[in-house]
Amino acid sequence: MRGPDQGPRRRIDPAAFMRLSGLGLTMMAVVLVFTFAGRWIDGLLNWRVPVFTIVLALAGIAGAIRYLIKETSRK
Repeated sequence: MRGPDQGPRRRIDPAAFMRLSGLGLTMMAVVLVFTFAGRWIDGLLNWRVPVFTIVLALAGIAGAIRYLIKETSRK
């Protein structure tokens, strides 16, 4: 039950919802692709420490956050 101090209920714009859902899926895909590329390179080199997995996973996260900021700041 809604109290008197909560104000009117806002409607969710379906286009904005789909855009943001797609944005989240794109971010997830970027991080996964970079991480699996790092695992593949580490598998080829057969190193003890998964350097490329760590570096590329962090690069994927940074790229995904940059993409998020770029897409959400645009009006």
